[in-house]
Amino acid sequence: MRFTTPRLIVRPFEPADAPAVIPFWGDADTVRFLGDGEPWVADEHSAAACIDRTRAYYHEHPGYGFFAVELKADGSLVGHIVLKPLGCDEVEIGWLLDTRYRGQGIAYEAASGMLHHGFETQGLDQIVAVMYPENTASRRVAESLGMVYQGTRHELGYTVAWYRLTREAFL
Repeated sequence: MRFTTPRLIVRPFEPADAPAVIPFWGDADTVRFLGDGEPWVADEHSAAACIDRTRAYYHEHPGYGFFAVELKADGSLVGHIVLKPLGCDEVEIGWLLDTRYRGQGIAYEAASGMLHHGFETQGLDQIVAVMYPENTASRRVAESLGMVYQGTRHELGYTVAWYRLTREAFL
């Protein structure tokens, strides 16, 4: 799966991306709102292993997984966008950006493209986004995408804010 937007290339992660993911997957401030808030990687070796797992997921779940967000202008890898099953009947969209690239509309642009992919290519009827309630930046992105707040609920041991977008509302 690959798509472009005016400023971005969204593509599968490649083994050569290992050094480039460390500034965001390995930074405690960047990942503080993901899972337990602990960095996913510590060095190039652990980054390569994480990318290998991500690449294996592509083959098991075509069209789904974590995808690299790259700037067209200079090829910088600035974060990821994810579309993945969440439980048995829901599909989640999520995003993560290197702190240096926040506040520029990149998360919105990547997520909008991924929503198109989810609804048009994957044929989904709805897509959800879950995030910690205190993650106000991601909540603003979800709301700007037209996602509707559904309240909070417990998911995988965490209390999360829950947003939903239907195909009809998006297209």
